[in-house]
Formats: sequence, C-alpha cells, structure tokens
Amino acid sequence: MLNKELKLGNFNYALSHSRLSDYNQCPLKFKLKYIDKADNFKEDVNKSVHLVRGSNVHKALENYVIKVNAGEKGIRESSLPEVENTKPFIAKIFETYPVVHPELQISVDQNWKIVDWFSKDSYYRAIFDLVALKPGHVFVGDYKTGKFTDYTPSSGYGQLELSSAIALSIWPEAEQVDNSYIYVDHRKIVTKTYTRADLPRLVSHFVAEHEKVNSDTEFKPKVNEFCKWCQASKNQCPYSRKM
Repeated sequence: MLNKELKLGNFNYALSHSRLSDYNQCPLKFKLKYIDKADNFKEDVNKSVHLVRGSNVHKALENYVIKVNAGEKGIRESSLPEVENTKPFIAKIFETYPVVHPELQISVDQNWKIVDWFSKDSYYRAIFDLVALKPGHVFVGDYKTGKFTDYTPSSGYGQLELSSAIALSIWPEAEQVDNSYIYVDHRKIVTKTYTRADLPRLVSHFVAEHEKVNSDTEFKPKVNEFCKWCQASKNQCPYSRKM
C-alpha cells in the first residue's frame, strides 16, 4: 500500500528536483526511498560528513541574511571560511535588490500556485536558499558545497529550470529570473537566465515528468552509473552491488 504522506491531491506523489532525479536514475530507488521508506535509504542513516558540513554552511548563510535584514551591526565572523567567502556576494545582492529573503520553502499545486508545503494538493516543491526581488526581476540562489561542476543536465532541464518555472509562476510580475548555483568553496557562480516567454515550455516539461512518475505502477530497477553508490541491498534489487 502506498505511503499516505505521498498520496496527494488527484495524483500519488508530490515531486521535487531530488525526487525526480532519483526516479530518473532508477524508478526502484524512488520507490524504496520515498514510497517504502526503507531503513537503508533514510537520510539519518546515510548522512555523511560532507552532508553535515553542507547543512552547517547553509544554516550559517541563512542566519547571516536574517541578521542583515534585521539591521544587526557588527555581525560576528563565521568559523567557516566558505561562509566568509560568500558574504561579499550576498552583500552585492543586498546592494542590487530592495527585497532579499533567506531560505524559502515553496510548494505549488497543479496550477503552479502556492500552497502549504504539506498540502494534499502539493505538486512540486523547492527550497530556495536565497531569493532577491526587484521590479520585473527575481534572483534565486542555491548554495553548493564540495566539488565544482558545470551545470549541464542531460535533458536540458534540471534543478535551475524547475526553480525558474516555479519562480516565474509564483511571481507573475517578474519578467526574468536569474537562477544560480553559488559554489561557496570555489567562489564561483553558475547562472541560468529565463524570461516569461520560457515559462510555457518549462512548465510543459515538468508536467510531463510529473505524469511519467505518477503513471508508473511497476518501478522497475534501471542499471546505470549510480548503482555503485546505491543503498539498495541484493534482497531489494537484483543489480545491487552491496555485499
């Protein structure tokens, strides 16, 4: 029986970039992780030191934005050098945009309108680490720790495209969205820019992806390059590389 948390609206599963990525890697992985909620796929079990560091950096940068918005003076330096490296970029965002938000958790329904994060009508969800607004324009930033990689999703539609579709939908006055990966360890930024003219094709793609996932009744395993990192046991998947 499907997990009740995922039985939402007129469809089965609310999606996010990470859930969609997991499904496209392997439908069985999606099932084990989000439907069955198998113990070996739970985040607490698989949380590495790298994930812990990333979480600490995200929280420190979120708190920094909150303090700047509150007008706090003499903000103490962080013990994390990557946080200090990123502050000048955030300062420029504050100089350029009259409205700056720290982390926002956004959930939209099938009409791409905002709903509560846990609403039964939740269709797609996204977490925006940094959001800035000015007339006609939205900036969305996602902090990245670890290795720098060029943003080249094989389909042409990845996290930045989904975030752009959501941003353009929930801020209808915006004509453009600049969506960025902020690589805090490398002081590098990768930005994709989309305009309102791009919205129909972006939405169309992610609607089709949503329908693909929600029409699946078998969730068959798929052999791919990510199998060597998958947590699935041999009892769960015939292609498992776990002993």
